[in-house]
Amino acid sequence: MSEKKQKAYDPLTAPFSWDKLEGLLACKSSLVMCADILEVHENTIKNHIKKRYQKTFTEYAIQKLSRTKLKLVQTAIKQASAGNTVMLIFCLKNLCSWADKNHEDVEEISVTVNNHMKK
Repeated sequence: MSEKKQKAYDPLTAPFSWDKLEGLLACKSSLVMCADILEVHENTIKNHIKKRYQKTFTEYAIQKLSRTKLKLVQTAIKQASAGNTVMLIFCLKNLCSWADKNHEDVEEISVTVNNHMKK
């Protein structure tokens, strides 16, 4: 084993690709996947995010994924508005909480079963 001291980690000088990370997070990539693709340690990613944004990886990932979700919703609404019937139904069910059938309120019925048998 080498007895060389490791240099102190400085997120500002360490090579890191924010563009690649943001692209991966837009596709809901995990920390492990991001580290593997970026060829850095998981802590490197967490440290960069903490140093620059004062957030955890999870908080930062949710923020970056929110843009993807918004784009998907906008595309779905655009397709529904253009006459795509399947997308219209999907949007009504998922965005407007519509359902195929109305569920009638059913009163709860209590049933007691007595299993005492006499001979």
